[in-house]
Amino acid sequence: MAKQIQNNHERNPTPLPLLIAAHCSTIRRKTARIDKSELSAILNDLVRELHISRLPLKSYLNCLNEIVKTLNSHFPSILLELASHYFFILIRNTIRNVLQQLHSSNEFNSQEVYLLRNCTLLLHRVVKEIDNVSKVVHCFSDTAFLDAVANCLNHINKISKANESRLFIKQITRLLGIISNVQERLPMQLHNNLFAQLLEPTINCLTSSNYLKLFLNLKVNEDSCSEKQKFYLIKCPYFLTTYNGPHIEKAIEHILEVMLPRYVSILDKHMKTIKEWNHSMMRAMHNLIITIVYAEGFFSSHTNSKSFRLLVNHLLHLLNEPTLVNKIQPNSSSVETLLIDAALVAFSILVYEPNALDYIKTLKPIATFQKLTKKPHETIVLNAYMMLAYVIDEKTIQASVDDLSQLLFTTLNLLGNAIENRHEKNDNERASRETIDRNIIQLIETLKGLAQYQQIKNQILKKGLISTLVAYYEKSDGLPKQLLLECIWTLSFNEQIAQQLCTNSKFIASLENITKLTNDGTQQDTIRHSNSYCSRQNGTVVASSEGTHNGIQKVTDGLLWKLVNENAFREQLQKQKKKNQNYKYDVMISYCHADKDIVHKIQKFLTNEGYDIWINRSHKHRQRETSMNSLFFFLRLIMTENSINHSIDFSSRKTTWQVNLSKIVIPRLMSLNI
Repeated sequence: MAKQIQNNHERNPTPLPLLIAAHCSTIRRKTARIDKSELSAILNDLVRELHISRLPLKSYLNCLNEIVKTLNSHFPSILLELASHYFFILIRNTIRNVLQQLHSSNEFNSQEVYLLRNCTLLLHRVVKEIDNVSKVVHCFSDTAFLDAVANCLNHINKISKANESRLFIKQITRLLGIISNVQERLPMQLHNNLFAQLLEPTINCLTSSNYLKLFLNLKVNEDSCSEKQKFYLIKCPYFLTTYNGPHIEKAIEHILEVMLPRYVSILDKHMKTIKEWNHSMMRAMHNLIITIVYAEGFFSSHTNSKSFRLLVNHLLHLLNEPTLVNKIQPNSSSVETLLIDAALVAFSILVYEPNALDYIKTLKPIATFQKLTKKPHETIVLNAYMMLAYVIDEKTIQASVDDLSQLLFTTLNLLGNAIENRHEKNDNERASRETIDRNIIQLIETLKGLAQYQQIKNQILKKGLISTLVAYYEKSDGLPKQLLLECIWTLSFNEQIAQQLCTNSKFIASLENITKLTNDGTQQDTIRHSNSYCSRQNGTVVASSEGTHNGIQKVTDGLLWKLVNENAFREQLQKQKKKNQNYKYDVMISYCHADKDIVHKIQKFLTNEGYDIWINRSHKHRQRETSMNSLFFFLRLIMTENSINHSIDFSSRKTTWQVNLSKIVIPRLMSLNI
């Protein structure tokens, strides 16, 4: 075990033991050609020497520091194959003890801080270069180690006020970044509650007044952030947005409640100088936006707030800024490219919030997204296409038919190419396949957005594209298959498209035969939507194949009902109607005058579906009561409204209809205010 750090009065450390000095020299001389067995033997000797030599503390720290410095300056690549060696546990324990000592004493010994720096640098390099971080996760999952890190996070503001604290905060910042990198790349099933100890301290930092002050005080004319700004504005958001452990729902709700108005305050100030933003400002803004992306699915209670709408305004302003947009580069990780991409991803998650989408449409952003489809960056283009599919509304669709058609054909071509490319990739090209998988999902989401428009359905019929969609479905697995089925289901509500699908016996048979999904790890059933912006960019996250299977099964059931069972049901209904001639109407809808528009739409839809509907369009109270009383015995079903606009007295009569006349009464929610 690493030595506990206590008060030490040794003035001058002794020289390095000969064995340690010799091994360090060997590593420096043979960095490129040392093999695994030799390096393993050296590490064994070093650990043993440190344990049995009974060195005074300063000499111990000096020896360990020399070893770590040597490995940092002459890093043998074969060291990555020894990531499970006890030497790294010794490094971890040393970091833990230094953190505990410095936190408890609030005095920063230069030798200890220097050792902390070198140890974190070594771990940083190992984590960065290793191909599978699960090989090093044991170094970071120790409870005592995480407690030491959590204590530092909880008291970071106090620590920052101590003399000579800058270098110490820098190491805490680096250490949090290393842990975030591990959890970002760690397979989903290995997360569990590994880093749950750090969640609350990180949330406390992100929702503190220090975060707001540091962001507001960020200067556009300064070349770099302070160490404290890097910690709060970059590394804390990085940890949060890569976290996949428990308790995240309450954490996100808390962040949105506290930080949404603060994010607006930050943007209110800094958007005024957007043309002058430097690298540091853009990095901080990028991390703010990916925190917003991480909150996907939690905006429902905020979408009508002033803060939320101001936030959307600022994000759209950012997408329109030429100084950023003109610097987008293909396959680039430039901060301008990342910033635009993150803002687009933020918009792409908001389209699933109805109120948010309605508000986005009022901002008339079509031209903005059209410009971004011309940029030379694949992810940005795909997200821009998706946004175009969702923001075109009925008022502007006639003027945009040509654009919609072009978008349809472009999306189908890109999807076809992506599906073919995926099948050509082998297992040795995993990273490339993951990127293709992510693009496939994005393209199908775009198709789903387009499928809602009648003009698109007409184009699909005109160009005979149903067979193309079915072919794509046959070549897909997992989530892409589910999303394509959802798209086809939407299209099937067009009678001509439904007829084409019904005559495709092979397609119908494939739907009927869907009973289980293959648990093949190479298939796309491991894809799922991820709150992590980095996962959206760079790869996949393992998900429950059972969840994907259930999703496919539900869509399949709905599609089979529409294509096969609905006609049989209608035929049965007509036969039943002939037997029950006493029924003059199938449905009576009672409603209040304030909701007449939506009721008339429901009546029109049901009438088109073949049902006989009675409603009182004149809506005169006495006439309504007289008419309804005479109709009670000729009704099959009564649809009533649950609305604050409907009187309690009238609602009570509906109960009487149900009890005394044995009618089916269906309460229907017309208003969201109850």
